[in-house]
Amino acid sequence: MPTLTKKAKKILPLSLIICFFILCLVINPERYIESVFSGMLLFAKNVAPALFPFFFFTKILTGIGAASALGRALKRPIARLYNAPGESGYILVMSLISGYPIGAKLISDFYENGNFSEANCKKVSSFTSTSGPLFVVGTVGTLMFSSPKAGYVLFVCHALGALVNGLLYRGRKSEIALSAMPTRQSDDKLLNNSITSSILSVLIVGGYIAIFSMIIDIAVDAKIVDALAFVISKPLSWVGLPTEIAAPSIISMIEITRGCQAFAQCGASIKTILPFAAGLLSFGGLSITLQSLTFLKNCKMKTSFYFLTKFTQAVVTFIIALGIVEIFY
Repeated sequence: MPTLTKKAKKILPLSLIICFFILCLVINPERYIESVFSGMLLFAKNVAPALFPFFFFTKILTGIGAASALGRALKRPIARLYNAPGESGYILVMSLISGYPIGAKLISDFYENGNFSEANCKKVSSFTSTSGPLFVVGTVGTLMFSSPKAGYVLFVCHALGALVNGLLYRGRKSEIALSAMPTRQSDDKLLNNSITSSILSVLIVGGYIAIFSMIIDIAVDAKIVDALAFVISKPLSWVGLPTEIAAPSIISMIEITRGCQAFAQCGASIKTILPFAAGLLSFGGLSITLQSLTFLKNCKMKTSFYFLTKFTQAVVTFIIALGIVEIFY
């Protein structure tokens, strides 16, 4: 009997999962085509209009040298805290303002322009992968939790978690060096490149949102979410936590927007919900993680390393949120 090759064994689990999703789509096409359509509608109405300007203007700012200017202003604190180039301060600011996956896209741009080494990309990614206030305060806090205060607490915990997480991956001082900033492009070329790059980047994000909308509905319909929630509900009950947060936690690991909505509807107290929501928001979910890796793969970022940084960021943020929630609630 022929044996599976090492490569075949490696891809077999993923192949089976993909075949399962294809089978679900064939069995109930109306349901899951509607899921994809809902994801595309969400992207077209809410995500693309908000994200495209950020992609475009950050590309323009990078092209005209704003990153270099801000980098000089932040060079000393960034170097002392993270042993990273000053320009990473610009990426941090843009990520905190704009949200996922702007940080990853800018790191990729800097690497392709010859400004960051692979070591710098790994280091900078550990503290510049954040959501933005528009989503955290506006969408999650105000719209989902009906509490702007909760949104601000979430965002503060989330930002602090990213900043502290970077300290875990600061590495050695010798890795700071980077090449000179590239020559400024002509205005016409810069505008054209910025528009093209931004459109492609936004479409990548839209594709992930549409697919993961379907994946979540399949996981819910196939009782996969319920089964996983049942598994983690017992440990939650052992430590005195409500089991209602189990399912939202599973959904958040897949897609954070749907997960936050599930947290808001689960019936647990806001004091209980916020640390978990903050930690999982810092993890970002598989959808956002894969969006970011699409860009970070350009600078040879290993998937395992990026998952490690997101896991530690989630843990750090959760611990910070436990303390901050005690103060405000």
